[in-house]
Amino acid sequence: MVVDALVLAGGRARRFGGVVKPLIDVGGRTILERQLDVLRPRARRVWLSTNDPRPFSAFGLPTVADTSPGAGPLAGIAAALRATDADWLIVVAGDMPRLSGPVIDVLKSAAGAGLGLVIPDLEPGLEPLHAMYHRSAADVIDARLAAGLRKAMDLAGVLPTRRIGREQLVAVDPTLSFRANLNSPEDLVEG
Repeated sequence: MVVDALVLAGGRARRFGGVVKPLIDVGGRTILERQLDVLRPRARRVWLSTNDPRPFSAFGLPTVADTSPGAGPLAGIAAALRATDADWLIVVAGDMPRLSGPVIDVLKSAAGAGLGLVIPDLEPGLEPLHAMYHRSAADVIDARLAAGLRKAMDLAGVLPTRRIGREQLVAVDPTLSFRANLNSPEDLVEG
């Protein structure tokens, strides 16, 4: 099984004053640096989804632009699924500073034949921007985008899905810190 990873870095960060969230310093390192430390040992290649690769040029990552600009994370996922020849794509949001290697390992071990999505299933819901997508999901995602359907969470009802429950995730990340993300400056102060 060949696995690549994708960091979604195309958001406008309106609540953050437009800053490039993956480049925010958390504990002396950017979010992207922290994510690369976790993803690189678990993926053949790490892609970056962004419509403006200039701020990330120092990282030397392959980039993909959204297939449907303004359509949200699904457009970045679709573009990466089309660009990679990997079987699976680990997808993470670019504002998640506390990725957990063991959580990603659980997702990878659950990926199998006939599946399109492996996703954490936690209260209050699913974590579609910290999940694994099979490359066969590209056609489904493209069709949903063409129909104006943009919610990544809804893919679990359309793709053959394996949900990874709280017990499995708490066993490897007791505080579930992997799911923390920065949506506003207050999150940075709290985190």
